[in-house]
Amino acid sequence: MLIALYFTLLGTLSTSAQSIEAKFSTEKANYLAGEPLFVTLVVSNRTSEPIWLDFQSPDLAKVLCDDFAVEVPGAEPAEQPWGCGFGGSCGRGSTEVQPGKSTTRRQLVNQQFRLQARAYSLHAQTSISVRKQGLWDSPEIEHVNVSDTLQVKVQHGSRSELESAFKPIVAELDDPDPLRRAEAAVAVTALAPAFLEDTLIELTNTKFSGAAVVALRKVDTPKTRAALARIARSSDDSTIRIAAIDNLGRTRDVTYLPLLFQLMDSDNKEIQDSAAEAAGNLGGSMAVPQLASLISSPNAVTRLAGTNGLGKSHANEAVPLLIGMLLDSDANVRQAAASGLFLLTHREAFDGNQLADVTSLESAVSVQQRWARWWRSHGKDSKAHGLSDCAPPEPLD
Repeated sequence: MLIALYFTLLGTLSTSAQSIEAKFSTEKANYLAGEPLFVTLVVSNRTSEPIWLDFQSPDLAKVLCDDFAVEVPGAEPAEQPWGCGFGGSCGRGSTEVQPGKSTTRRQLVNQQFRLQARAYSLHAQTSISVRKQGLWDSPEIEHVNVSDTLQVKVQHGSRSELESAFKPIVAELDDPDPLRRAEAAVAVTALAPAFLEDTLIELTNTKFSGAAVVALRKVDTPKTRAALARIARSSDDSTIRIAAIDNLGRTRDVTYLPLLFQLMDSDNKEIQDSAAEAAGNLGGSMAVPQLASLISSPNAVTRLAGTNGLGKSHANEAVPLLIGMLLDSDANVRQAAASGLFLLTHREAFDGNQLADVTSLESAVSVQQRWARWWRSHGKDSKAHGLSDCAPPEPLD
């Protein structure tokens, strides 16, 4: 009882400094499994002048472009890893806060973590740099570290109870405040409950279309898969169309493989490349013959699409084809073949401590010969891999 009381009090503490007051909180103590759980950070200006704040989060939060980090011991990641590597830039600026006013940040915890029915301790932390001007070279007047531990309990609920919990979130999709609309869209698309499939389909026609397309794949109902296919086939927005193709390839519904084969014949090379990769991922060995037809094209961009698709096929049948593409006349195709071989086999050809060079055809010949020898010796025992099981490369020989 004393321990529980201690943590309850700990969850109400705030961090105060000369210029600001900062406090983490949750909206309540008890949640349903699958209900949006936000941690909120409120930072108040205690001075008589405007100030500018820069949030300097721990490493993981920086990668995810969050203003603060939340750790949830005992919780699993919300999604299985997909793809190898990460790149991007947040491009954030300073936040101005007027005297006596505050700024609020909210983070959806179950966007990163899968929360089961049990009690959790949420560890939230960030660092805040305080300046008198919103200039990158303005001197720092104060640096504040903020951390807290918040106790919540997640419990099972009925579908009707979960639908009721989502109603205020769905209503915020029409909120006049763009920040509240964005937060609601994050909650709806990240958690993607099946009973909101119509709402998610509607969101594909808004500024949140990218996240909505991913959510359609996560819901994975006949209706959402059909919506992905419709967008992949005919959307006027090429970016969203490509996203739909990519996510359709991750649904595991092979009835859409003929559509992806059809899109592989597109005159739009970006569509062709995305369709080839999606077909490889969705169809595996079934897609190899169609992808093989692309790598025989006289057009280097088409050969590149076929090579990329073979690399995503998690099929051993693709390996000898990619070994052959190491001798392609186009350097981009050769590099794609080397990348695909690594993805499929988790092996790379090294020269010393460096990856073997395939940028020149002369050096690529040597690499191709090494791969051919390896395949003759190990091909029968090789296990094909895919984007869901990345690993560091092992030397080819």
